[in-house]
Amino acid sequence: MVILAVWIVAGYALAAVAVHLLYKRSAGGYSGGKRRFVHYVLVTRNHGRQLEWYLRAISWYAKLSSIPHLVTLVDEHSEDDTLAIAERMERAEGMELQVIRFSGELSQDDLAGHSPQLEDEGFLFIDLRKPGEASKIPYVHVV
Repeated sequence: MVILAVWIVAGYALAAVAVHLLYKRSAGGYSGGKRRFVHYVLVTRNHGRQLEWYLRAISWYAKLSSIPHLVTLVDEHSEDDTLAIAERMERAEGMELQVIRFSGELSQDDLAGHSPQLEDEGFLFIDLRKPGEASKIPYVHVV
């Protein structure tokens, strides 16, 4: 009987510690009071068939990790419904999404001028036109 009571008290104590740790993590307590921010830059060209999954994976990861995120979609003259899907996902998921249209080559340095927040946040540049780049997105496995 005493052993059962000890297990119950230990269970409550572990639950209380878990709640405090999750609260501190969501309030930004682990990064010196400043919340981390992740900026995903996706370079696309006719990725309408995959884009919804990529955006949903980023959204799920942001919700589970409690890390705010921004997605910038840099589109190189897509001829399919890539931009329509991005617009629909922005409304459905409530994610912060920017769309930039361009032609030609683009590097990480070129994007620094488009977004003034890049110095303060994590910056992940993913060129989906290259094979295997999608594996940088959380929960996406490329074979």
